[in-house]
Amino acid sequence: MAPSMTTCSLSSSSSSSSSSWSWRHNRIGNNNNNNNNNGERNRAFLLPWWSRRAATTTTKTTTKTTASSGKEDVLRRDNFTYPPEYLDLGPRIKKALVESNEFDPEMYDLVCDVRSPSEYKDDHVPFAISTPVLSDQQREEIGTMYVQVDPFEAKKLGAKLTSENLSKILEEHFLHLPKTTKVCVYCFRGGERSLSLAHVLSRIGFDVSYVPGGYKKYRETTLKYLKEEAAKFRYHVVAGKTGCAKGKLLDALEKRGAQVIDLERFAEHRGSVLGEDPENGFVGQPSQKMFDSRLAHKMRKFDEKRVIFVEGESSMIGKVQIPTMTWKRMGEGKATILSIPMEHRVKWIRQNYEHFETTEVPRLLEKLQVLEKRVGNERVNQWRSLVAEKKWDQFVEEILVHHYDRAYDQASKRSRPNDFDEESGERKGADQGGADELFLENLEEQTYDKAAEDLMEKYDKVL
Repeated sequence: MAPSMTTCSLSSSSSSSSSSWSWRHNRIGNNNNNNNNNGERNRAFLLPWWSRRAATTTTKTTTKTTASSGKEDVLRRDNFTYPPEYLDLGPRIKKALVESNEFDPEMYDLVCDVRSPSEYKDDHVPFAISTPVLSDQQREEIGTMYVQVDPFEAKKLGAKLTSENLSKILEEHFLHLPKTTKVCVYCFRGGERSLSLAHVLSRIGFDVSYVPGGYKKYRETTLKYLKEEAAKFRYHVVAGKTGCAKGKLLDALEKRGAQVIDLERFAEHRGSVLGEDPENGFVGQPSQKMFDSRLAHKMRKFDEKRVIFVEGESSMIGKVQIPTMTWKRMGEGKATILSIPMEHRVKWIRQNYEHFETTEVPRLLEKLQVLEKRVGNERVNQWRSLVAEKKWDQFVEEILVHHYDRAYDQASKRSRPNDFDEESGERKGADQGGADELFLENLEEQTYDKAAEDLMEKYDKVL
């Protein structure tokens, strides 16, 4: 009897006690002519690249009508016989289909990005670690040799360097791991680089998957998701002037179980001239690709029937752009405008920008120079004097009133024009279809927690 052909679907299965993989078993039909006189078993395994041309495969296609749907399903039945001179390696490496709705990198213990370090830095699958089988320099050297010298010589050098790097990868990441470790491996296109590590890990005995199409397919899927699936979500925008601790309210919402997207956290920027994130060492923001990946990964975990709470932003956060469809849907959603007393705004700003009062004073003065075109040289000089005299409360209030508050008013009219009366330009009240207003007296945890509870009760309703 012919053995079964196993194909992998990335849907989770609660009924499986040993794995979250869901398997579909398609029986390979027996060859009616029974040409296997030597008794060899027919097997439908993916072949290594070096044996594909030598393989002998016969294909039959049959049509089956499903009684319940009336549709015709085309069933492919491949009867494959390994020639006796080839080694049957068996089914060892599964396929992780990133285009599947059920793909989740968190279902693996390790996701290995075997591309070069610069490719990984530009963007990678969330939670992936960098395990390059070739460095940037090695990859460039082999590529040049492939084009200018000879492909065969390039492959020999590539194999040598890859083998050396695989040894380092195993020592650093795998020697301490148990056999039950689930590993997913990918490169740019799902070719030689990913299969080199996947092959070694599978021969050791790890549970290994690789991504057909590699990062290229993942990026395609991410862009498609942000363009098409993002349109299905509803957003509630938490707006308000700089220093109102909107991020704190989002944190309180998320702790209560709300669906929250913190765009500034994904962008590693606080959305202003002084908004560089000190937590990343001022090394700059992630690439647009990385921002997209973080956003799409978070959204895939959300329920389309519930609202998403998000902070009101301009379309650009520093150097990265909110995807067009997400930005559009944010503008169409309801908004709540948060406000707190000025003294608490000043306190919140000083807490979160403390570095500008200590180690980063020169950086602050450099940033203030950028604002001369917006507020004038005279006012910026006044701010420089306040910084020099360490009058921080006065400085923060001045820059809030004369720069940030004005910028907020202008940005609000651009991003949410429906919240303003066309004739007067004044903001509409909630009873006129405008945004709701939420005033909080202080920055206490219980104050923001209660506000989060009230927002969820009012807006987080399953449709």
